[in-house]
Amino acid sequence: MTTTEKLYKTVQDLPEPILAELLDFAEFLRRKMLNEQIHPNDELLVDLAGGLENSVAFAGEPLAIQKQLRDEWH
Repeated sequence: MTTTEKLYKTVQDLPEPILAELLDFAEFLRRKMLNEQIHPNDELLVDLAGGLENSVAFAGEPLAIQKQLRDEWH
């Protein structure tokens, strides 16, 4: 039995409100899959957040780091 057949058999006796919810979820998964196919390697800005907390270059006091960076430009 295929997955499609198993799914059909499972949902046959479900009430209409549950079927509507299931359809909504299936449409969400389809949109998500299509979006991943269109933009497979896009990174969100939020994915980059916190990426420097363990960096050796940015360890220490923020003001000292800022002064060091300023001094490098002069």
